[in-house]
Amino acid sequence: MSDPLYSHREQQNDQRFDQLAQTLHQFRNTVSNDIRGVIEQENSTLDLLNDGFSQLMTQVKRTSGNLTTVLKRNANLTRLVGGILLIFFVIWMLFKLR
Repeated sequence: MSDPLYSHREQQNDQRFDQLAQTLHQFRNTVSNDIRGVIEQENSTLDLLNDGFSQLMTQVKRTSGNLTTVLKRNANLTRLVGGILLIFFVIWMLFKLR
């Protein structure tokens, strides 16, 4: 009598182990797909940010080059504007410290 009961319990245990294995497999796939999706989304965002910063850096270099060219062409005007800005900054600091 214990022999059929034992084999029945073994079958139940095997079924439960199979169910558990299937559940774990589905869980792993779900977690793996979720992680992969998040990683792809973050990589896409990083690529967009990289492109944006590259364009910004290009524009800053171009503007800096243009500014240098203008400053070299008009040295007297550059000194005059620099002096005015320096005087304005000194006056502003004196009033701010009061």
